[in-house]
Amino acid sequence: MSTTTNFKRIALVAVAALGLGLLNSAPSQAAINADTVTLSSATAAQSTAETYTATSAVVTVSFFGAQEDSMSITAALTAAPAGNTALPTLQLVETSSALIETNTALGRRLLVGETRTANAAVSVRALAGTVVTTAKFAVYLTEGNGVTAPSTAGSFGVRITPATIGASGALQGSAAVNLTITVTDAPALDKKVSAANSRVWLQGPAQSGNQTYVPFADSTVAISSAIPTAVGATAHIYVLPANAANTNAARESLTVTTNIGGLGTDSGAILGRSLNVRGDGTQATRVYIFPDGNAGVASISVTTASGVLLATKTVRFFGATTKLTGTAVTEIIGTSGTVRVAARDAADVLMSSLRTGENVYAFSSDATIATVPTTALSYSVDSAVVTVTGVKAGTATITFGNATTLAASTIKSDPVSIRVGSTAIASVTVAFDKQSYAPGEKATVTLSTRDATNLLTVPGTAVPLFVSTGQGLVTDKAFLSSTIDTATTITTAAATSATAGTVAGTRTYTVFMPTTPGPVKLSATLSSDGALATAIRGTEISATATVTDSGSAALAAVTALATTVASLRTLIVTLTNLVLKIQKKVRA
Repeated sequence: MSTTTNFKRIALVAVAALGLGLLNSAPSQAAINADTVTLSSATAAQSTAETYTATSAVVTVSFFGAQEDSMSITAALTAAPAGNTALPTLQLVETSSALIETNTALGRRLLVGETRTANAAVSVRALAGTVVTTAKFAVYLTEGNGVTAPSTAGSFGVRITPATIGASGALQGSAAVNLTITVTDAPALDKKVSAANSRVWLQGPAQSGNQTYVPFADSTVAISSAIPTAVGATAHIYVLPANAANTNAARESLTVTTNIGGLGTDSGAILGRSLNVRGDGTQATRVYIFPDGNAGVASISVTTASGVLLATKTVRFFGATTKLTGTAVTEIIGTSGTVRVAARDAADVLMSSLRTGENVYAFSSDATIATVPTTALSYSVDSAVVTVTGVKAGTATITFGNATTLAASTIKSDPVSIRVGSTAIASVTVAFDKQSYAPGEKATVTLSTRDATNLLTVPGTAVPLFVSTGQGLVTDKAFLSSTIDTATTITTAAATSATAGTVAGTRTYTVFMPTTPGPVKLSATLSSDGALATAIRGTEISATATVTDSGSAALAAVTALATTVASLRTLIVTLTNLVLKIQKKVRA
């Protein structure tokens, strides 16, 4: 073959190759058109109990391109509160013109309702080149596996960034969009502690070592200020936090402080006067209270980290006894009665028990009238009670001291008067509390039994006072209402009480007077019981009061005034005539 022929063939191949190249010279990249990424709202709200809801923000991806063109969006956090572990999640909510994929290389497709978590792109691929490709995604926050609600409240910034995929060309109009999601604590999951719903109980020594005991009320706690030889808590505060919805989701640290004594997190050691402890609604916290040698009234406060005062409790730390105070429990006794004594320290703190080495004794001024035990009294729960035995009728005093004899006592109470009463009834009286009443007015009727010295007989004594064939106290006019019954055996009040309206040794009744004016008489016939003096057996007792009508009283007052005025007028006329006569005589 000639050289010319070879050149011709090479030229033909080159021309053919050039022609084939021209046939394949279409653009190597397609172009996405009119692409947009828009949010339904720039803000959204979510609670710590929610993930996707109907109010979640929605991002819409839209573009016009050839079949198989794709663009993607990626959601990421731009801001979050401290302690947050939640990330934005995209959930496909609507598409009919696109194929949604999570990994284009592997062809993993996303169905409506499925999600894509933060920092991972989700692609939107066109199914056809004749329609606008659109897909919508809900945007919200989740934790962990993408299905758990966020646990931290606060403001979150989310940025949704678009991009094209592969040979789809550059974005034409879309850009990143920003969303602010505000997360609030769900009421049931609110971590903030509520003072109204939290339980804070002060417990005394009896329960301080019991970890399983659940209290339901405060104890009154008074403990010795002396540091015990064996270290141990003498009281504790039980705290079980709850939130405003009264659930156990509350999680706040607590600060417990005291001005006297010490605090600890277990029953064995003092850690200080101010402690920070866990506040967990699922488990109670116990803060233990110790004496530290200082006496006085301790004010112990429990406050949350957010500044909510849950409670303030009071513990009395008492010192050595410096004062004894006696009080008659029974004012008038028969065969026996009681007197109570309370001890206080130099700061006037009431003592719940005596300190080691301290004792209290009782002494009677006249053992022929009343006697008391010679042994030391048992002191607990703020006081000791001594039994006084009546020997005969009369009055004696009971004094308390801190030694086996009153003379040797360096601390003494004031004398407490005790009367040993008689059960022999010398007189019985019944009386209204006033002499006159308005119609229907409330009245008090008092029945009293007295001895030969005109003193009230022993209180609380039941006596067949009225004849058994009678009806007890009866009235000649019916009361509107009355507590007087038909009993013939009467029991007098055992003690005086302002609340109950009773006086020891008497029986009181409440009545409401009749509405018609006039006298009202109460009466009864005494029995022949041996407790009554012979002279009064079978006699009648009575009391009378008057119901005065206000209108009648006013008319009577007006009539009396008119009579007085008429009398004054007559007197004035008489005086005038007398003056005239005197004037005539003077002129003559």
